[in-house]
Amino acid sequence: MLRNTLTIGRASYELVEGTEIAALKESAEDAVRSGGRFVEVMVVGDVEVSVLVSPGVTVLLTSEEVPDAAWNAGESARPFDMTDWELTDILGL
Repeated sequence: MLRNTLTIGRASYELVEGTEIAALKESAEDAVRSGGRFVEVMVVGDVEVSVLVSPGVTVLLTSEEVPDAAWNAGESARPFDMTDWELTDILGL
């Protein structure tokens, strides 16, 4: 299966399985042509993210073949060995 990653500026987002990459590219191109606007994407964990795409901002889409066992989007919000952390740890709560 393919793992698709969207990087805008310095922020990277792992896209959910089944994301229509051609449609996402078209939305990003339209946003740039219009001078900039928000584009909505679904990321791993079934979280909707709105990203501002505008002229001069680097947008990178990458696809990588991974074994099916490496990702079952229905079971994990962090399927790629990302570091666990708690907001309370960061804020010292």
